[in-house]
Amino acid sequence: MHCKKSRHHTHARSPSSKSVGSRVMLSVMLLSLVVLSFGLAAPGQSAASPTFVNAVSMLPVPVAEAGQNISTTVNKTVNFDGSLSAPSDGATITDYNWSFRYLGTDYELHGAFQDFVFSETTVTGFAVEVTLNVTDSNGLYDTDTVWVFIRYAPPTWLEKYWLDAVIVAAIVLILAYYSSIAIRRLVKREPMVTEAGKEKFWLSMTKGRKITWQLVKNPMGLVGLIVLSFFIFMGAFGPAIAPYDVNIIELDHAMQTPSPDHWLGTDNFGRDIFSELLFGAQTSIIVGIVSAVIASFLGAAVGLYSGYVGGWKDEVVMRLNDVVLSIPWLVLMIIVAAFIGKIDLTGIILIIGLTGWSTTARMVRAQVLSVKERQYIERARCIGSSEISIIRRHIFPNTFPLIFANTILTVAVSILSEATLSFLGLRPSGVVTWGTMLSYANEYDAFSNGLEWWTLAPGLSIVGVVLGFTLLGYALDEILNPKLRRR
Repeated sequence: MHCKKSRHHTHARSPSSKSVGSRVMLSVMLLSLVVLSFGLAAPGQSAASPTFVNAVSMLPVPVAEAGQNISTTVNKTVNFDGSLSAPSDGATITDYNWSFRYLGTDYELHGAFQDFVFSETTVTGFAVEVTLNVTDSNGLYDTDTVWVFIRYAPPTWLEKYWLDAVIVAAIVLILAYYSSIAIRRLVKREPMVTEAGKEKFWLSMTKGRKITWQLVKNPMGLVGLIVLSFFIFMGAFGPAIAPYDVNIIELDHAMQTPSPDHWLGTDNFGRDIFSELLFGAQTSIIVGIVSAVIASFLGAAVGLYSGYVGGWKDEVVMRLNDVVLSIPWLVLMIIVAAFIGKIDLTGIILIIGLTGWSTTARMVRAQVLSVKERQYIERARCIGSSEISIIRRHIFPNTFPLIFANTILTVAVSILSEATLSFLGLRPSGVVTWGTMLSYANEYDAFSNGLEWWTLAPGLSIVGVVLGFTLLGYALDEILNPKLRRR
């Protein structure tokens, strides 16, 4: 009998669906724990060696607190306070790093309390974003920002309208002087205009026409008049015809090369250079003329007094004048600038005016020494004329032509002085001059950035206006100075 060998197939036991689900869930949980450990690794830890932490031992990041936004004015100290910043648990803050970019320069300050002085802005104001980066002993860090809005302090009434006030005061004094003469003549029942007065007026008109004709015939005088007429027109009407307002900054358009929209390009604040050139003409000419008038007035007063009184008083005044002359003019202006402190338009005018009188004083004194020995001065003394009357009626009129010609030359020196001070960093705040344009062009390397006209335009303008005043001054000196006229 053939018996069939029975084959028994042994099959593995299939796990239940519940057991399989439990294993899958356990794997997912382990994988999630590993991923979570990598994600919670602190900054500075290597991802290749993850640190497994639980919710209790996790370190929160530090909190940087830079404070509220700050509104300040130029040359006022700004206090940055990061003391409210907090480190992570169990750590201490090791570094407070304040960083910002201001006028093209990057600054970094370290410490919870820091002071900084913003010394420049535009007329309309300027905003600087300051970033505080806080790092603690655990190697964790956080950042916060604060905005600093910088503007110029509102000018006082006198600072804003001082030039108008001077002009009005001069007009009032002139009107008061002639009104007093008219009232005195009315009281005495004298005619308002005497025959002698009419003759003096016509003599003055004749002399004026003669000087004008001689000036036009003089080649230097004619060229000087033409050049100055151009720049005076630019200064008078330049701000009105300028295509852009130089008091508005547009940092998005900063340092653009010449284009149809901006003929000469834009500066570091995004202002149109051609418009700055037109605005600067007015300011530079005002600085030159007013500074020259102040210097000539002081020099004439010192020279008239010293030359007329003579004696030991003359010696004392002239020795002081020699001391001022011995100090280099640039050093003297820097010293006066340090005493004034705030350098605005008024400040730069005073700096130049108060340091440029000594040469005029010596020249006027020499003329007074010659005039006071003449016979008509002796006759005036004999009839009882006071010293003030002699100076006002006889000596000053004979020295005025020389003072006037010297004042024209002093205007050129004053414009050059402003440009020099601005180039050295002592630039007037809140205004645009040709000197400030040169200063910023040098600071931001105009030639390397393709902005040659940022330097050439104000530089050539300064050369032109100085040349015009110099030629006119020499021509007038030749016409009005008797010694030069005889030559």
